[in-house]
Amino acid sequence: MRINPQRFFNFCADHAALLRALGTHGAEFSEAEATHLIRANPGLGEELPETTWRRLREMQILVPTEPGSELFVTAEPVARLLNYLFNEANPATPEIIRGYVASLETAARQLARALDDEDVQRVHLAFEEISQTLHRIYGDLNETQTAILAEVTRYKTERSRVSVRDKYRRIVHWMERYVEPMIEIVRADGPLRAAFDEIEGLLRRTRDEALFNDHPALARNVRFLRLVGAHALRVFTQCRKEIQPLYESLRRSSFIAEGAARALEQLQVEGLSKWDKYLMGIAAWRYQNVPSDAAILATLRRIIEFPPEPPPILELKIEEEAPGALARLRWLESLPDLVGEKLPVSDLLEWLVRNFPERDTSDVLAGFSILVFHRNFNAIFTDRDPRTYNMADGEIKASPLTLISV
Repeated sequence: MRINPQRFFNFCADHAALLRALGTHGAEFSEAEATHLIRANPGLGEELPETTWRRLREMQILVPTEPGSELFVTAEPVARLLNYLFNEANPATPEIIRGYVASLETAARQLARALDDEDVQRVHLAFEEISQTLHRIYGDLNETQTAILAEVTRYKTERSRVSVRDKYRRIVHWMERYVEPMIEIVRADGPLRAAFDEIEGLLRRTRDEALFNDHPALARNVRFLRLVGAHALRVFTQCRKEIQPLYESLRRSSFIAEGAARALEQLQVEGLSKWDKYLMGIAAWRYQNVPSDAAILATLRRIIEFPPEPPPILELKIEEEAPGALARLRWLESLPDLVGEKLPVSDLLEWLVRNFPERDTSDVLAGFSILVFHRNFNAIFTDRDPRTYNMADGEIKASPLTLISV
């Protein structure tokens, strides 16, 4: 069912308090519970609760838990929108991230097969799937970090009457359910990094074989791969640093509280008569391995008399020639400007061979593809007889192609 965006957002603007209450409620609710929320959070107009209830269902803000059910929940897309607007994050579970890794591995296999078959359409589809999955991973990582840090902040600032044991169990849940498993996934030798490395190699192969001509998009995805990998490890390392001290503190407090509770229970059952049998007698305290003055003086003497050594000198040199891959990339990027001065070109392939005789077949075809698909040029395929083009490492037989400006 299509929903008019203007009507939807006008309704949301008039019932912001109600939407906040629905998002906070979270669980399933009946029509009576929903009506109670509507009455407690009226809209800006004079709308009846029954009308508001009907419009909530018409706009699919509330959907039944199953067909024909009398219980309703907030629709998942609306819940995500409310979380985004109210800055409320939901953590991603390790299973979700592993699902993303499996999706990336499948997309990588599809991209590899498309490259082997030189299928440009399948290369585009695999590239789009990889790009979408990377952005989902990045968004879920940020939401998980926000949720964990918000939980830590809440425990540090909350003064509610919650027992130490309950707080400890809650922190243990976050530590064992999210932080530790996530670090195993995103660490440098984990499955996420392995999938990223494989995809980066395939993207470079895509560029080298000229099967995807949007080079800026390829470069952005390679940079984004590296960004997401480093960001994931940094996020969960920071979360562990934030949650570890709280975990240790609550762990000690929980042990102390549990020990005190057991001691009081035993005192209540047995009384004071048997209390002294649990005392441990200590005859004397012994201090061992304390450094003497002589040992301290000897250490200081060794430091003072240590012969200084000059720091190592690094030999730095500037390469006389740019790396081959960089020179090739610069040459490909310069072709649109060079050919733009000569337009129209009646035979594009002949122009490339004549002006760059030292380039091999792979370079010539890569430059040919960039110029043909460039947004500033139009390529016109002619019906002239095929001719042979001699190159540095072979020859190509093709019909001439004319290049003109847009």
